[in-house]
Amino acid sequence: MTLDPSLFLLAPVVFVAGFIDAIAGGGGLLTVPAYLIVGIPPALTLGTNKFVSAAGTLVSTGKYIAHGRMLWPVAIVGVAFNLIGSVIGAHWIAQCDQELVRRIILIALPIAAGLVLVPKPRNHHEAVLGWRSWRLWVLVPPIAGTLGWYDGVFGPGTGSLLLLALYGIAGLSFLHAAATARWFNLVSNLGSLATFLLHGQVIFALALPLSLFGIAGHWLGSHVAIKKGDRLVRTMLIVSCALLLGYLLWNQR
Repeated sequence: MTLDPSLFLLAPVVFVAGFIDAIAGGGGLLTVPAYLIVGIPPALTLGTNKFVSAAGTLVSTGKYIAHGRMLWPVAIVGVAFNLIGSVIGAHWIAQCDQELVRRIILIALPIAAGLVLVPKPRNHHEAVLGWRSWRLWVLVPPIAGTLGWYDGVFGPGTGSLLLLALYGIAGLSFLHAAATARWFNLVSNLGSLATFLLHGQVIFALALPLSLFGIAGHWLGSHVAIKKGDRLVRTMLIVSCALLLGYLLWNQR
């Protein structure tokens, strides 16, 4: 059996992306352009990336849960909105023309890259969001539903946007936001992945071996998040986004 040469190029990218994604999201900002660079068609890129991302996110989510970082009222209230949004988004994108998908990716990538660099609000007040909190019922459903749809349509940057929204709008602490963002990301990944599978948009010869590298990256990233926080990963996001924007500018010459 001959190994796909793309594996040797994609494996380290998937590992690093998984590490980043487990802490602050944004791993897809590295993997999606990497798949496109090696010549994978846009819709197959999104479906294969979703498969690999779902496997890694399952591991990092489990690690956050095991260490008691999950804020369950937020996770439970938002899950249905997140799942419905992701399925609607993935169903729409899977039926789009391939050239339209490519244009959406090229437009959405720099926007997502810019949004993950938005600084956290000053004088941030951390909220616990118990079952009686108005923030839980008013803010969490639209955050989960909107970003679930975005994850189904596009994907890269969803974890970062979820983290920023849960932290900056809903008022969660960083680790609660990071853990809950992983949970929503997992749900939307599984929902949109099911749709991509139905449309035959996953390359299993790449997705299965790359999932091992994604799982390793997510495990290490969630371990660092729990122990160290977000300083290192925020710096890595800045570097990766700068490289990504450079690639997009070069590609549009």
